[in-house]
Amino acid sequence: VHIYEIDPVNGLAAPDGRIFITRGFYNKYRQGEVTAEEMASVIAHELGHVALGHSRRRMIDFSGQNALRTALAMVLSRFLPGIGVWIANGLTTLLAARLSRSDEYEADAYASALLTKAGIGTEPQKSLFAKLEELTQSRSGAMPAWLMSHPKTAERVKAIEALEAKWTGVTAD
Repeated sequence: VHIYEIDPVNGLAAPDGRIFITRGFYNKYRQGEVTAEEMASVIAHELGHVALGHSRRRMIDFSGQNALRTALAMVLSRFLPGIGVWIANGLTTLLAARLSRSDEYEADAYASALLTKAGIGTEPQKSLFAKLEELTQSRSGAMPAWLMSHPKTAERVKAIEALEAKWTGVTAD
């Protein structure tokens, strides 16, 4: 695991398999705002992206999205001059966000399984989700960038609890 020297709180998986925790995230850990188990949950999540090939697939998808964006812009601009390009950009951005959210659920499930096998459990994963919005909030009060590509926190926790119920045979309430 490497440190990416930027302040925003985040974890990243590079297409070559390297995992990064931002300096801002590491500082939150050192200040006691994030526990070691919560940090482990982030690393497990990023390992999920690597193991499931998400980073590499996103690079390929990005090329395809650019081609789709260009084609849509050309067609829509003929019928809607001036706004066709904006509509094409919006549609491809929505598509990318949907694909990214799917990857996030898969990486969450991978992390949940890994943390459970390691004897850590999923509580640190869920507790970190509860903290993330506050930890990543910009000073301007703008929506954190990661929220655009990630599912809603409550939905992620619910998906993890559904996995726990499936694994234990106990219904989640």
